[in-house]
Parts: sequence; C-alpha cells; structure tokens
Amino acid sequence: MIDCIVIGAGPAGMAASIFMARAGLSATMIGDPAKTGLIKAQEVGNFLGLDGISGKELLDKGAAQVKKYGAEHLLTEVVHAEPRDKGFVVKLGNAKELAAKTLIIATGLKPKTVGAVNEEKLIGRGIHTCVACDGPFYKNKKVLIIGNGNFAAEEAIELSALTKDIMIFSNGKEFSIAPELKKKLDAANVKYDLRRVVEFVGEKKLELVKFSDNSQEKPDGVFLALGSATALAFAQKLGLEMEGKAIKINREGETNVEGVYAAGGCTGGNYQISKSVGEGCNAGISVIKKLKGLTEYEDLT
Repeated sequence: MIDCIVIGAGPAGMAASIFMARAGLSATMIGDPAKTGLIKAQEVGNFLGLDGISGKELLDKGAAQVKKYGAEHLLTEVVHAEPRDKGFVVKLGNAKELAAKTLIIATGLKPKTVGAVNEEKLIGRGIHTCVACDGPFYKNKKVLIIGNGNFAAEEAIELSALTKDIMIFSNGKEFSIAPELKKKLDAANVKYDLRRVVEFVGEKKLELVKFSDNSQEKPDGVFLALGSATALAFAQKLGLEMEGKAIKINREGETNVEGVYAAGGCTGGNYQISKSVGEGCNAGISVIKKLKGLTEYEDLT
C-alpha cells in the first residue's frame, strides 16, 4: 500500500510530493501539469526567487524535482476515490485501482465548463457539476452529461442507479472512455452523442439545451463532467466538510476525515502559487508526522 496518493499535479501537489519523498515515504502524484491553470501563465512575477519564470517552466522544474527525489508521477486522472480497508482506494482513468494509507487532494477548485451562453447563470438551476451532490434530484428524469472522458463515464454510471434516461454529450470531441467503463455504460443503456452545446436556455431554471447544428434537447437536468473529477466530487464521495465550495481544513491541512488532507486552490482563500506551495508543504509534513509517529518534523536542507 502506498503511503500517500496526491491527487493533482500543480504547485500544491508537487510540493507535498517532494516533501514526503525526501522523508522516505512512498508518494504517488497523479495528474497532468499541462492541464493546470498555471500552464497558461506567460510570466510569473510574484513567486519568490523566480521572477519572470513562465508557468510551464515552473511546472517543468517542479515535475523534475518530484522525480529527482523519488516520488512516482502518473500522467493520468483519478475518476473516483473512496475509503477502504483502513485506507483509501482511487480509481484511475484506465480503470486501474491504487490503494494508499493517506490522500492529499490538490486538484484546484473550479470545475471546467462548456463556455455556452447562460451556463454560469443556470449552474445550480438545472446545471450541476457533481452527481453525488445533486443526482438524487433527478430520479427517473431525463439527464444529459457533458464530457467525453472517464470522469463523465463514472458520473453516468453513478447516475444510472437513479434514472435510465441518460445521454452523454462529448461536446464536439471524440469519446475517450476506458473499455471497462464503456461496458458498464452499455449495460446501463446510456446513449452517446457528439453534438456541441452552444446555449442553455432558461430564466429561473434550465428549460432547453441548444447545439451547434441548431438541434435541441429538453432535459430535466445537465451535469458538467469535462476533464477530471473536481475537488467537490471527491469531497462528496469521501464525506469531507466544505466551506462554501472549498474543502475545509485546519492549520495542519487536515480535513474532517482522518487520513485525508487538502491543499491549494481547492481549499479556497487566495488563489496564488505561493499559497498553494505552502499548503502543499504543510499537508506533506502532516502526512510525514502521522505515518512516522512524530510530533515535529523539519526539512531544512
């Protein structure tokens, strides 16, 4: 069993992984740095000692440092996480499962959206980002899931226990779903569609979805599942306490669930690289102290 699985490969996840690996723990960081928000930064001017570095260069240096100190880095996605056998199990995009004694969630906060007209206005009013949170409202209802990957497939499979009228829309992209998940979707009679969403229609609640080919659908609800699972999705599955849309942590980076920690954008507050690195360091040290039975720990070299 791995000592700690870190979900997320941005500054928070990298910092946590480096500290744990340097302390001799087995740490596995899961995620693609190229899919983080930092990758788009042309120049970073407020990170101590690295004035003017690009986001990509900073992430490349971080990933190299993670590797240097012996942490494992998997360039895939986590689509599910749950407590099991006095630890935790995460399911990867290829349907493989990994077990760990502890988890650090460092996924960032904001879910990926379609960018269609009225989308933001109707979130929470027929458009949702978490099946575990809001799926029960749609028992025996018609539901659309927007996404083309394994996260969308997992959301559809979970929703299929509540309704049999489910369609997954790839939003104009090719589907990329693991064969094991595809079999489960087929068994649940989930339908597939390649159409791209351009507008959500409704004032007080969602009434209609319009597509780029001028066609329409009238679902009872829509779930956004683009990209990877969000912090909110993990929080619901693991029973984590939230503060608004952020995961609640204490000064040690601990959540209300023993063995689960969080760091970076998913904890809310100031969305800065320095804050994410600091929280990643803090969570990593907390795991070190827990697994080594220490009350204090310093890494000053």
